[in-house]
Amino acid sequence: MGKVFLSITMSLDGFTAGQVITQEHPMGLNGQLLHKWLFADKQKEDEEIASDMFNNCGAVILGSRTYNTAIDGVWESQSPFPVPALVLSSKRLNVIKGFKVVNDGIQTALSEAKSIAKEKDILVMGGANVAQQFLEADLLDELHIHIAPILLGSGTRLFENATNRIIELTKIKVIETPGATHLFFKPIRK
Repeated sequence: MGKVFLSITMSLDGFTAGQVITQEHPMGLNGQLLHKWLFADKQKEDEEIASDMFNNCGAVILGSRTYNTAIDGVWESQSPFPVPALVLSSKRLNVIKGFKVVNDGIQTALSEAKSIAKEKDILVMGGANVAQQFLEADLLDELHIHIAPILLGSGTRLFENATNRIIELTKIKVIETPGATHLFFKPIRK
């Protein structure tokens, strides 16, 4: 089986989105600056990191807030993913082709993602709440955290509702580009 990994970008002060998340601003106010490494300031290394994310990916898991704020705007009513995507939601939700809603929590979503992905990797992304749930449940094989060289000052923090337990990590690698410092970790399981 492939790995289950989180890939998320955050500001140097720990925010994965700015304040006031809306369809017009799916990353919150000034949140688009987080992803300059993927778009405006993309370097060869950034491009390789982004493409590597999907090279062996068989399924994506994301939260309903990410889906709801991005689908009709930034994603132009179509899936940006080359693989099926599961949307975690506590409510009924109508989704477009390429997405499936999972109402029974992260364990069910992960089980369905494994069934879809077969031997391939599973990408967990957006938003911070989904990342926190997977961390708390110890379901991640790797964390890929991309630190954008900005200070948002406020918004949604990645580790706001941190677990009460210590999670030790082993650094796999670090790649620095002008647009981001890409940190790759594995949790240490005891």
